Amino acid sequence: MNVFFAVCTVVISFSAVQAFADSFRCPNGNIVSTGDGISTAAAKCDPPANVFKREEPIETEVSFNDSTRGMKTIYIEVQEWVYTKDSNLLHTLIFRNGILKEVITGGFIR
Repeated sequence: MNVFFAVCTVVISFSAVQAFADSFRCPNGNIVSTGDGISTAAAKCDPPANVFKREEPIETEVSFNDSTRGMKTIYIEVQEWVYTKDSNLLHTLIFRNGILKEVITGGFIR
């Protein structure tokens, strides 16, 4: 019986999902994290070196008045804010619908 509980404990501990938030230390020292709004990031950080804007299509399920369901393509705004912080390291903040969803660090600028 003790072996059973030991095995269950190990399985549960390895199957636990941890949520990690990406974060970015702005050049002025403030920190923004995934889930922050674009206005919060703008207030906390200095202006980025570049901003790229685009729209991305996503498929979503919709319900119609006659109780049927279907798929609809909608377009969301995506902004990429690019920072070159501390030497030549590139940092990109990706906002989808005004929410910081991803922080990508990597690449060097010459």
